[in-house]
Amino acid sequence: MSSFQQLTLNRHEYQMKAWYRAILLIFGAFAVSGAIAMGYLASRTSRISLPYFMIAIFLFFGIYLIALAMRSRVIIDGNRIEIRGAFTNHYAETTEIEGYRTINSRNGNYTQFYLSGGRRPITLSVYFDRDQAFDEWMRNIPNLDKRDRDRILEEISQQEELGATPQERLAALAQAKTYAIFALVIAIAAAVAANFGVPALYLPFSVALALVPFALAILLHRSPLLYTVFKRREDPRAELFYALIVSSLGLLIRAHGIHFVSLHSVGPVIAILTVAYIAAFYHSFFESTSPTRTFFALLLFGMLYSYGAVVVADAVGDTSTPTRYVVHVLGKHYTTGRSRSYYLTLEPWGPVEQPNSLGVSKSIYDKASPGDQVCLELSSGRLNSPWYTQVSCSNAPFDPAQ
Repeated sequence: MSSFQQLTLNRHEYQMKAWYRAILLIFGAFAVSGAIAMGYLASRTSRISLPYFMIAIFLFFGIYLIALAMRSRVIIDGNRIEIRGAFTNHYAETTEIEGYRTINSRNGNYTQFYLSGGRRPITLSVYFDRDQAFDEWMRNIPNLDKRDRDRILEEISQQEELGATPQERLAALAQAKTYAIFALVIAIAAAVAANFGVPALYLPFSVALALVPFALAILLHRSPLLYTVFKRREDPRAELFYALIVSSLGLLIRAHGIHFVSLHSVGPVIAILTVAYIAAFYHSFFESTSPTRTFFALLLFGMLYSYGAVVVADAVGDTSTPTRYVVHVLGKHYTTGRSRSYYLTLEPWGPVEQPNSLGVSKSIYDKASPGDQVCLELSSGRLNSPWYTQVSCSNAPFDPAQ
């Protein structure tokens, strides 16, 4: 009798790892205690108006964490796997499982079982205990990542355009990875030079940075077997996404401090560039385990790239004669999110007919008060889209980072 046949005769049960279960219980207990305390205060006094929905949220969150710690487990019973969550049960027979993938995301790593018949995949957390029996059971489930890797390597080895022999064709893959690293180095160097180098070279290096995605798109479409974007961990191809990130963020940094009077004229250009950016890397959608997430990631970086590229085309190196305006501060405010952003509210000035906000650094924000003066310079722009930037009201050079 094989080891797998022996395994299918036994039932194995795996709970969350002890340290992770302890964390869930501690935070769950705190959340429930907080909800009880808030409920007690709300019932004892009428002077304190507590949001009862917050009490409900804290209570539910605490109960969920405690249930997740106590109830979650993986049960392997013969050919059947059952994964229990805080309030859910998911199960499948081995005959229904087409295979599994290891997913890497910003929320952590997890295993996803893909089921036949169009059923939703089952997710297995990495925080469950496992043993030799569990690993033996998993070895009998097809590894879709490894299958795809082997398929790609086989296709590369048979691609006659890449070399005369399978060895030469696989060597082309190693060369592609070198090119991808080289593209990343070029993008980093161009981003640094475009933002922190000699001002006279800002424009040429910004143009070089803007051309990086075009070069990467050409590589991807000419050799889709050698290059990819958003590759999975087991994918053997060269990853181009890091160079794309650097080009988008580099252009966005270059655009810092430059403001359009209106986006009406350049908005359509930004939209067209964003669509072209997404279309250039459409291969990513078909190969991704999460096409929606991939789409929104490309949309985000495409918008950053497009906005930065339009700013560079219109403002960087603009030789038009600027007009200076002295504008009074009406107030200030900040917004919070992943980071805090600071703004001064300015009175109407020049072509701006309504009070408007100007993004500034924290140090400028802290020093500013209503009634203070801010100096702006307005330029016409190479694309005929007027833009402005904050300048020093004295003869001293202005540093927007202060």
